Amino acid sequence: MKKNLLLLLVTTLILTFLSEVFIRFFFPQDLQRYWVNHEPNYGLPVNKKNYIHKLHRFKSYKATYKFGEFHNRVTVNNKRILNKPKILVLGESFTFGWLSKDEDSFINKFQKDNLNYNFINVAVGAWGSAHYTLFTEIYCEKIKPTKIFVFMNTDDFFRGYKSGYYKEINGKIIRNKKPFTDNQKDSYLDKNIPLYKLLKSNSHLFMLIRNIVYNFLNEPFLNEWSSERYWPRQIGDHNQETSKKVNSFNEKIYSRLHNVSKKCGADLYIFNLMWAKPKFMKDTNPNKLFLKNSKNFFNKNEINYFESDKFMKELYKNPMNYIIDIDFHPNKKGAHLIYLNLRDEINRILIN
Repeated sequence: MKKNLLLLLVTTLILTFLSEVFIRFFFPQDLQRYWVNHEPNYGLPVNKKNYIHKLHRFKSYKATYKFGEFHNRVTVNNKRILNKPKILVLGESFTFGWLSKDEDSFINKFQKDNLNYNFINVAVGAWGSAHYTLFTEIYCEKIKPTKIFVFMNTDDFFRGYKSGYYKEINGKIIRNKKPFTDNQKDSYLDKNIPLYKLLKSNSHLFMLIRNIVYNFLNEPFLNEWSSERYWPRQIGDHNQETSKKVNSFNEKIYSRLHNVSKKCGADLYIFNLMWAKPKFMKDTNPNKLFLKNSKNFFNKNEINYFESDKFMKELYKNPMNYIIDIDFHPNKKGAHLIYLNLRDEINRILIN
């Protein structure tokens, strides 16, 4: 009996090992080595330094990410730009280039247009206005940019408001002193199943099985949740009071970012990606009020701001041509549309 059990165990281990090797070479999976970790003092999610994430996959989309010394995504292999004046690029997953190959990301296109500057793209998925401000406060003196470009998207304002990095007290924005760790919480499975996180990070066989199970359980949901039906993606219901708080918070947080930029010796520029206009949003979307008033706010406070829908009208007409279905991020054509929409303004700024 013991010999049979031992034989079964050895056979299982050998088959598992061979399966792992086979899948690793012929059907590699997206190992969740998470290219994001957390700044130790405040828990701010940042890209890993000097790191390569070999494969990020969703459906047929595949991308490799390379990161530099400032937690920045590196898309151009050109040593000549390393000593050029730096532009600190802040944004969320669109600006990061989610599921985009290096050559397809719109920041890469701006970099190639302007080789007299070094674009330091530190964007991280799910960042918002407070994240941009906190990163600048922590890292600006180290990076020493001459300019700071913020690529503002439609969800930035509520994300910043709920992040917990800052709080509004008596009309003033105060930075929370203790580390904010909500963004560091692992999933229930990571915490409660032994070796789950280790296997997610290292085993192609495990991830293949996990993805098959996940897709089987979620296929009806994914079929129902089509991008065509739900574009632009909406944030859940909130009342007018929440919208007012979000608006007030973001007016103050962007004013703070402006002041921090000036202290660091950098000129601040805000670019609205125009991925969705306020008129496309529900009145209960807490981002709508600030987005609607943003142009007046930035102009009133003498903060450089640009918005235009010259090229984005094509997106509004045929969104499915420009987004990754279900995922909602820009595909190759969508990223190029953003590039075309902002190209002339960015080139104008950098030529002057």
